[in-house]
Amino acid sequence: MCLVGMKTNLYSLLREGHAYISLWPSRQEFLEYFAEYRAVVACRFAVKYCPYLAMLALILPLLAMGIEQLNMALFYSILIASMPIQALAMVAKQSKKKLPLALASWYRQGVEKLNPKPVPNLTLNNPTFNDLARLLNYSYNQA
Repeated sequence: MCLVGMKTNLYSLLREGHAYISLWPSRQEFLEYFAEYRAVVACRFAVKYCPYLAMLALILPLLAMGIEQLNMALFYSILIASMPIQALAMVAKQSKKKLPLALASWYRQGVEKLNPKPVPNLTLNNPTFNDLARLLNYSYNQA
């Protein structure tokens, strides 16, 4: 089952997800206003810490209980190691979705306020979550 489309391979999907989470500025106040930012924070956490947790999930049961726990240790380590892949695929898919109407009108107001300055790659028609992240990144990097 493909997540986004038949022509999208897994590597490009993961690259899109990583680019999307890198695009969001790291600001604590976004947690209150954007539910999408919570997913970005969780994805950043998974990408950063899950490989280490997967190694621990493999090594600790083997050290504590011996080789007879190899099946369960492998299961848990593979499960934990796949979490960043799942998270990146999820945010890549979400980044292509259109904004809800209230958020889209807020986005358009933000683009119009920045209108005297040329802002690259910001559209007014059918904005997506990726466009919102680009707008926030541009506005917070200019401040």
